[in-house]
Amino acid sequence: MLLFTWITLMFFVGIVLSLIIGIIALLATKFIRGPPKSLIGLRVSMAVTAIAVVFGSLGVLYLIDYLTSGTAPLIYSGIAMVAGFMVFQWIISPFLINLAYRTRDPGPGEEWIVRAVVDYAKRAGFRSPPKVKIAEVDAPNAFAYSSLIGGSYIAVTRGLLSLMPKEEVEAVIGHELGHLKHKDVHVILALSLIPVAIFYIGRYLLMWGWLMGGGSSRGRQGNATLYYVGLGLILVIAGVIFQFLVTHFNRLREYFADAHSAGLTGNPRLLQRALARLALVYENSPELSSTTSKSAAMLFIVNYFINATGGMAYDPYDEFLPRRRATRRVIVDIDAAVEELMQRETSALVELFSSHPPIPKRLRFLENMRIRGEKIRVE
Repeated sequence: MLLFTWITLMFFVGIVLSLIIGIIALLATKFIRGPPKSLIGLRVSMAVTAIAVVFGSLGVLYLIDYLTSGTAPLIYSGIAMVAGFMVFQWIISPFLINLAYRTRDPGPGEEWIVRAVVDYAKRAGFRSPPKVKIAEVDAPNAFAYSSLIGGSYIAVTRGLLSLMPKEEVEAVIGHELGHLKHKDVHVILALSLIPVAIFYIGRYLLMWGWLMGGGSSRGRQGNATLYYVGLGLILVIAGVIFQFLVTHFNRLREYFADAHSAGLTGNPRLLQRALARLALVYENSPELSSTTSKSAAMLFIVNYFINATGGMAYDPYDEFLPRRRATRRVIVDIDAAVEELMQRETSALVELFSSHPPIPKRLRFLENMRIRGEKIRVE
């Protein structure tokens, strides 16, 4: 009987969460707007989003402590376990990524990649440059990752090196260095900690309510069940909403890394060209996304700190969301392709569930920087 009531409860929770996410999706056009107009606007948006997540999450935790003083030690033990697991994943992440992507050290003819990383890292004020890896993956991509023990890495795939000229690869490297310079892995990990904890506390309270009530709806047991189930449901919903905010913050950090690349190279057009090539290749060859997904399903899809510095073009959610119909085309004039992509409309719904902004919006952001002559301080 208890198992049946628990399954019924989970079914009900799933329906409620689906409704909440559906409502958020319907309102996506209200939340998702154009790219940041300026670097100042970008910084303000990042600060406001981070403050909303931190203070909102702390407020929810205070509510938990106030309403569940008797069981607070158990709840916070759960928080500690979740936090410990997240930190452990972060510590071993470089090893897992190198294993999943079959990375290797640069070989003969690839020394220029190391020189570019060392040169740009020096310009950006790094004490020591990150290690450089080549990922034996056909999908064109690049990513940065780091941990306290494993150190910092920048990896570029074999597919990326064969797709674009050196100056555009260097612009991509500037983007990834921006993630490391801004410590996006650490920032997203810290910002995700409380929302994830709130979500798991909610799940714990749902289970605790049914165990205390024994599945009964009568007397004190029934009251306990309603109390903990109700509170748990609120926390689960709050955790989901906060995670949407964290994902939005992650998209803003992508713009910030784009700005860093433009500052290092001194020419935003280089990264625009690189992004355009990536967009067209993935559009023309959608199977590349599934290849990337299969090679690191346990990393890029689940892992918050990998999402923070994930691929230049690939977004894990792209596999499940609507895409443009693939049309084979040859890139003859890359600047014309940039102009065409900048004019494209983007889906607010797709962006809502994505960890990266749509490439057309990133191109428009870089174009605004180029026209206004804005430069980010990279030292």
